[in-house]
Amino acid sequence: MDDLEKIAKKLEDGSLGLEDAITEFEKGIKLAKFCHQKLEEAERKIEILQKGGDGDVRKRDVKVKPDTGEIDDDEDLQGSLL
Repeated sequence: MDDLEKIAKKLEDGSLGLEDAITEFEKGIKLAKFCHQKLEEAERKIEILQKGGDGDVRKRDVKVKPDTGEIDDDEDLQGSLL
């Protein structure tokens, strides 16, 4: 993310020539795709398996605080991250 932010700042300040801007843009696109893939993987891992009252295991989506990445506190939440 840090590299992606640095590239965005370079592109925004307008100091790069056309060729350098294109090169940085291509790097940024690759980094953005990589970050998106990692985010999707993390979202899948954040699903928690929780035992229901009948003993069956069911998947449960978890709310994550966008500012900290922590799981929102849920009193009846049990289980472990995958």
